[in-house]
Amino acid sequence: MISAPPADVRTLIDLVARGAEKFAAREALVFEDRRWTYEHLASETGRVARGLLDLGLERGEHVGVLLPNWPEFFSTVFGIQAAGGVAVCLNTMAPEAELRAHVAATSARRVVYAPRFLKHDYVARLDAVTASLAPADRVFERIAVAADGAIPAGSLDYRALGPQWRGGPGALRAIDRAHGDDPAAIFFTSGSTSRPKAVVHAHRALVHQAYVAGDAFGVTAEDRAWGSLPMFFTGGFVIIGLLQLAAGGAVVLQDHFDAGAALDLMEREAITFYAGWQQAQALCDHESFRRRRLRLHKGMYAETPVTERLLAPGNVSIQGYGLSETATTICTARWDDPPERRRRGFGRPLPGVDLAIVNPASGESCATGELGEVRLRGPSLMLGYLGLPRAESFDEEGYFRTGDLARLDESGTLHFAGRRKEVIKTAGVNVSAADVEAFLVRLPAVRDAYVVPVPDTARGENVAAFVVPEPGSKIEGAVLERACRDGLASYKVPRHLFVLDAAEVPRTGTHKVDKPKLRADAARWAGGTRDALARGRD
Repeated sequence: MISAPPADVRTLIDLVARGAEKFAAREALVFEDRRWTYEHLASETGRVARGLLDLGLERGEHVGVLLPNWPEFFSTVFGIQAAGGVAVCLNTMAPEAELRAHVAATSARRVVYAPRFLKHDYVARLDAVTASLAPADRVFERIAVAADGAIPAGSLDYRALGPQWRGGPGALRAIDRAHGDDPAAIFFTSGSTSRPKAVVHAHRALVHQAYVAGDAFGVTAEDRAWGSLPMFFTGGFVIIGLLQLAAGGAVVLQDHFDAGAALDLMEREAITFYAGWQQAQALCDHESFRRRRLRLHKGMYAETPVTERLLAPGNVSIQGYGLSETATTICTARWDDPPERRRRGFGRPLPGVDLAIVNPASGESCATGELGEVRLRGPSLMLGYLGLPRAESFDEEGYFRTGDLARLDESGTLHFAGRRKEVIKTAGVNVSAADVEAFLVRLPAVRDAYVVPVPDTARGENVAAFVVPEPGSKIEGAVLERACRDGLASYKVPRHLFVLDAAEVPRTGTHKVDKPKLRADAARWAGGTRDALARGRD
């Protein structure tokens, strides 16, 4: 079991340089017809760093990265870091107002960007961001990564950075101005339950995860990961990107999700590592799925109806628990654990993680099996939220207050119950939304379920459930209600049931379910503005 990175890897630039030394001509990044080796990734990283230094980048400076899942995303992030800067990973799907807020929050005055991608015009979007800045702050340098080679007026050409750079991994190490405790990257949380926050991670945290979590997942140089998860989030950058790059594997990138193209890619590139369960149903529903020869046998396991259809027989994928704030997984089983351990709960804390389950009101430790808030310390924990006092999210002993509810069993395995914000308090009883959702999706006609609270003057809150039927199926209200009454404790039975088509489920920019929107809809529809399957039961 790996409990720490190699002694000579203190920064992400050390990780890149070590990859070039150890894996050299092996494929690191694959995108369409481009195949970057580890040597080429290191060379591009050094070139970008040299170019940014020539432009006057200062140590600790925040630089925006507004790029899709292209190889240049990695060379840009690593190049910024090698030059001593901090990569601000911007959401390519963010609307103008959100992008403006993120640029303002991070005080980024340089951005490496794609002029256009899919339907997005980032030139116009950045123009609007610039116009929103105070006059003194409008020096906003743009460096364009243009797929078609057309560089917009007023932008520098990414390809022209560091033209004289000619260096191998040794030269990359020499140019590296970062230290292990320095901030390396800023990621914005998805905002599925609250406003997005800017999470600041140090080099040491990301490097630690690359090796320690990679060991738990069993990643080797023979693995190839499907890279469709957005790299501007920790889930994509760490679980898909860094785990592979630390082990010598390959990241096969897809810059936007299309089920047929993804299946082509998985089959052609012999993808072995899978994470991204929000896309699994679409893959399995594709008309060509049955004839595909997929080899997915490592990665993140999820208890969903499509899991066994998608993963190869005998797969060693594992369940895990983590957050953007912890650079992803901090509790997990291991790939070489027995199947029942890999599937039961969310595993045990990774090496170095100090995890406690406490009463959120009193802060006292919970007994084994008792539900409480997850609090933790550890080597992959963020430095903090940018612009927010540390006391707002850490307790007096330095534990991060996650806001998640869970319990530990006798073996130390974590069992996740849901967010505190997703615990519904009805008539003095706490109901986990996740528990009710898990029950509903096991019913034959239900494909997906999302449970939220509805305010109630007498009971405080009531349970409301949105259900999405399986394709070709129809959900009968009386049947669903009877199943809930038969299978759930009375206080967990939804008092409001709504049917949505899959396309009607509100999503955030990263395709996560928008729970705040569902809560608002439930409160409105429970009042009678949309027909419900059942409502107002005593």
